[in-house]
Amino acid sequence: MTLLVDTGKAALKTKMLSACIARQQSLMDDFKERINALLTEEGLGNEDEFDNNHLAQAALRLAEVNMLNDTLAFAAQEMTILQQLHFLEDINHERVKLGAVVVTDKQTFFVSVSIEQFDVDGVTYVGLSTSSPLYQAMKGKSEGETFSFKGTTYTIKEIF
Repeated sequence: MTLLVDTGKAALKTKMLSACIARQQSLMDDFKERINALLTEEGLGNEDEFDNNHLAQAALRLAEVNMLNDTLAFAAQEMTILQQLHFLEDINHERVKLGAVVVTDKQTFFVSVSIEQFDVDGVTYVGLSTSSPLYQAMKGKSEGETFSFKGTTYTIKEIF
């Protein structure tokens, strides 16, 4: 049975989600800046002086732009997931699944997208993607259960 989260936990989830969205937007902005910088870089000489070295450098820049565009598209997909999680802020999860905050004896996880550690109200959280191996180890577990990942055993103290 899924219940509504108490107002304190709902407010915390809102802050956590806002922090994740801000961090994701910053990441996407960094990718866009790098892409723009690569696209606007001037050549080392004028057009009459292009040689194989200049062409090779241009090809490397283009390959980097393509790689960054792919990474930016992935980051945009993750941003969509974060934005959709606003609809789950007031839901209390009894099992580990998308949108749940999972408090363990080692770390506290926010099942959302893969985001490195972030702080909210002085507490450190880890954004965890549902495609990560760590999530797969804890998926579907409930409070009081344990799971192991890379030789470390975690005990779930709370889920909301």
